[in-house]
Amino acid sequence: MKTLTTLIVALGILFVPFKEQREDVTLTVTIDGLRNSDGSVTVVLHNGETEFPGDEGFMTKSADAKKGSIEVVFKKVPVGEYAIAVLHDENGNEEMDFNEYGMPIEGFGFSNEATAEMGPPGFNDASFEIKKDTDHSIEIVYMGM
Repeated sequence: MKTLTTLIVALGILFVPFKEQREDVTLTVTIDGLRNSDGSVTVVLHNGETEFPGDEGFMTKSADAKKGSIEVVFKKVPVGEYAIAVLHDENGNEEMDFNEYGMPIEGFGFSNEATAEMGPPGFNDASFEIKKDTDHSIEIVYMGM
């Protein structure tokens, strides 16, 4: 009887569902195409629970702008689906500036090179999955002058 009980307990342990573990990874974002070294670059990481491409993201990093390209690193990012929005805030006022026709005059970009044709793209257009340490590149776009 003791052997049967031990066998049942051992089998029960084998078939108990394991709690899903959240693995944290590193996301390295390279921002290419910066036209000057004015101001700063803000990179906002969204996880689908935050309004994309709004200011309030899951994680946010800022760095000094540098003509050409810069790299921003997010550490301890849980495995999951994300989208990135980037702003080159050239005048340092911490917001996107627009010309008189409503076109952005500062640089911006989105993950997956999602385009902003009649407004910003949706989360699904810019989202990608992170399962392990990941490198992602975003090309900055400058529209109105």
